[in-house]
Amino acid sequence: MPPPSCTARSSRWTAGSPPSAASDGRRAMAETLPYKAVLVDYDEDLYSPRGFEADLLAQAGIAWAVGQHRTPEAVVEAARDADVVLIQSVRPLLNREVIGSLPKCRGLIRLGIGYDSVDVRAATEYGIPVCNVPTYCVRDVAEHALALLMASVRHLACQDRWVRAGRWDRTGASPTLRMQGRTLGFVAFGRIARTLADLVQGFGMTLLAADPYVDAETMARHGVQKVDLDELLRRSDFISVHAPLTEKTRHLLSHREFALMKDGVVLVNTSRGPVVDEAALVEALRSGKVRGAGLDVMEQEPLPPDSPLRTLDNVTMTPHVGAYSDESVEDLYRIGCRIVVDLVQGIWPEEVVNPEVEGRTRFPFRRR
Repeated sequence: MPPPSCTARSSRWTAGSPPSAASDGRRAMAETLPYKAVLVDYDEDLYSPRGFEADLLAQAGIAWAVGQHRTPEAVVEAARDADVVLIQSVRPLLNREVIGSLPKCRGLIRLGIGYDSVDVRAATEYGIPVCNVPTYCVRDVAEHALALLMASVRHLACQDRWVRAGRWDRTGASPTLRMQGRTLGFVAFGRIARTLADLVQGFGMTLLAADPYVDAETMARHGVQKVDLDELLRRSDFISVHAPLTEKTRHLLSHREFALMKDGVVLVNTSRGPVVDEAALVEALRSGKVRGAGLDVMEQEPLPPDSPLRTLDNVTMTPHVGAYSDESVEDLYRIGCRIVVDLVQGIWPEEVVNPEVEGRTRFPFRRR
């Protein structure tokens, strides 16, 4: 059965407006559907399912089950008979043991961009494609990174706290750099960084990027000069971190890298906390090497009560919400449903993050 048709925007399906909850008849029908997709965990504060998923997937013969199974044993119990297993949260529940206990699994989906919480190596060994959803929140994270950059440059969070506490002290605005004429460096230059580069075109800044996987021509199309990481660190007044978390990028910015940076640099991180060595960052913030930091991600989340970051006025923090908007979450689940249908119908999804598994999967796939 073919999936519902898509509009020109791939994240929107033209399936009408199904009811927010399945009827009793729908639930009964789900028991007779030949395939099953299970969402094993999600963060209910912002990323709960939207309510249309069961109806969309039923059109392709796929039953939809949802739970918040927060131990490996509970995940196996819930997903043992699943054809596709999805996870939205970043809890490391899809580990080697769990993946090895999913005999019917045709594919794993991390409902998000990062997939460092999934044991991709184990999935590859078991012949299972792993997919993410790399396009759902690109604009949202880029806008959030820009907001953190501007808040850090203008000391907005610090001054807001002072005014609320009854402290009318305008020295909190000093020193502040005009952004025009400065240099902004992107550590990695994927979709989000490219969108941010486009957003800041009117600011009059020089734009640099360090990314071994992106060529100079692609960067130039966004008004960006390709440089190596050390040159970027030496030249940038502002640095925005967009690297995924891998074995190679863990603590990509540590003591050595902070020493290379200009005095008074501003650092923004909206990628993954462990890409930046937090102890080295705190040291640099205290010394003034880093004048301000805007962080949506931390090495440990939630941020521990005793974290020194809490004591520093030159840090603006948000609780890993850069990807969120009402639109982005709907896109997340609609795209996720489309990937589920692809996997069940044996179509190779473009979102596969372990392409080396192609040709040796436990179930056959074909290119679209």
